[in-house]
Amino acid sequence: MPQNSAVRLARILLLAALSCSSSIAGAAAAFDRSAWRQDYRLLKRELEKRYSHLAWMASPGSGVDLPRLDRRARAALARARDDAEARQAILDFQSGFHDGHFSPLKPVIEPSSPGAEPPARDLSHDSALDGCAALGYVNSGAIAFSSPFESLPGVTLTADGLARPMRSGIADLGPAGKLALLRIPSFNPLNYPQLCQPAWDAMRARDGRIDAGKLFTDTMRAWYRETAERLRELRAAGARALIVDVGDNPGGNDSGDAMSRLLGNGPVRSAPLWLARSAQGEAYLQEWVETLSTGLPPEATAADKAALQPFLDAFRAQAARLRQAPPVDMSWVWREQRVFDPGAAHSRLVQVGYASGAVDHLEPGRYSRIVSETLFWPAQSFGSQGAWQGPVYLLTNGRTYSAAEMFTAVSRDNRLAKTAGQGTGGDGCGFMGKIQPLILPHSGLRFRIPDCVRLRADGSDEVAGISPDLPLSAAPGESMRALARRTLTAIAADLAPRD
Repeated sequence: MPQNSAVRLARILLLAALSCSSSIAGAAAAFDRSAWRQDYRLLKRELEKRYSHLAWMASPGSGVDLPRLDRRARAALARARDDAEARQAILDFQSGFHDGHFSPLKPVIEPSSPGAEPPARDLSHDSALDGCAALGYVNSGAIAFSSPFESLPGVTLTADGLARPMRSGIADLGPAGKLALLRIPSFNPLNYPQLCQPAWDAMRARDGRIDAGKLFTDTMRAWYRETAERLRELRAAGARALIVDVGDNPGGNDSGDAMSRLLGNGPVRSAPLWLARSAQGEAYLQEWVETLSTGLPPEATAADKAALQPFLDAFRAQAARLRQAPPVDMSWVWREQRVFDPGAAHSRLVQVGYASGAVDHLEPGRYSRIVSETLFWPAQSFGSQGAWQGPVYLLTNGRTYSAAEMFTAVSRDNRLAKTAGQGTGGDGCGFMGKIQPLILPHSGLRFRIPDCVRLRADGSDEVAGISPDLPLSAAPGESMRALARRTLTAIAADLAPRD
């Protein structure tokens, strides 16, 4: 090689090496490990302040080893070579809680040139079809059974879940008798436009106007009535037991508690509700104070207000105690595990009533409708309770979440039903107030942090999930149809009299 060419090649290689070194140095300078560690410390401090399930997660019963999870996250941040690896270290820490309500939120992307906000839609002249659609009522849940019962011989549908909400049917097992099937795809009334539309027409005829909030409540009441009617139809068809399918049910609202009361006539007790001693907990109590004082409907009578006064006084006193309570140091959760005791000071929890409201049970007729529905949210199902009499099995799987777990837990703990299938997803109680997401300043990661706890009859946190009484999972190579058939057979066998 000529000397000049060799010199030029050497220069090229040297420049490439310098360029590469410069790029590596620049990348290293851009990665700020200390800022990521600060984000991580902030996340832990906020969990200590407001994460309602933290004391449970720090107990041996949760199956989550928080000190080990913390050590792994800190080690991963120490090893991280760039932002992507540091981000993954924090996300792995979050996912280690196995709590679907404690989860990352999508980043907020501001449009470069936001368009003008359209004017509010005038609902006053809308048809029920247009108006319910405009308000977000849509069949967005999984309509079919989570296990394909409808594909089996001997199964006939009584409703397809389209013309009428909720798929239902009868499984004729021959000598083993008939089993009723009811699919509840969601515990959110917005998923039932078939019920919104007649409620819309009734409100228009009654009031001459549409109130979106009252329409939601009317739709929920109609859903309870529709469910009760369906249960009575299935009983009349000769079913000896009922399977309520809440597999793949993502949850919804507190209707999960009320719906359990359609399954029997006995007194049903709701779960105790606990909140973190935090600003969110104080806001929840203050909301009760406002509801019971200035938030009553105009038609509330003096007798209604007198009946509610003791509850108003109790919530005011509780809110004052919470404001005056000394701060609780929860940093112990990263060092040790302790037995779960929600009433202990180190758990930083306070009971604020029940998952059903201010009381855990209320007999119909004890109070006026206004007082009943203010104190006890399941009162909206009065008149539909006890629609089914007989054995009940709840079909669950790992995608049964939130309000569907509330329904399952209340039904199971009150001995209204057995559970079959797979364990639920383990979201438990999520949010009793407005979500205030945590935003980590360096990374921009956003997290929602649950603020409530529902306790099971055995004292455990519902976030642990509900294990089935009859475990049923697909065997290797088994089709979903075969599992569906085996599920019906297993339930029929469980119903068989014991010698």
